[in-house]
Amino acid sequence: MEAAASEGERGVSMGVLVDALTGGGYRAEEVELAIWSLLGARLLTPSGFVCRMLQRRGEDERPRVSRSYELLLLPWSPADDRQLDLDLDRDDR
Repeated sequence: MEAAASEGERGVSMGVLVDALTGGGYRAEEVELAIWSLLGARLLTPSGFVCRMLQRRGEDERPRVSRSYELLLLPWSPADDRQLDLDLDRDDR
């Protein structure tokens, strides 16, 4: 929570949080589960994302480019949480 709050309005990426805590001796899987629990409990909320371009060689040895998206996280607030509302019409028949 502290790390997410320290990055201001932008937030901190989930990967940075995991890397920082695994560097402190925690297991990556435990950190990831804890972050998802904080999101589920509405103690953290997404504030955006980072897109990373990954390049690797395919079976034919030609370069393949793919995208990987990572959430930016902030401490939860009602204003930030509203960004997740998609404002979709519901069919409640």
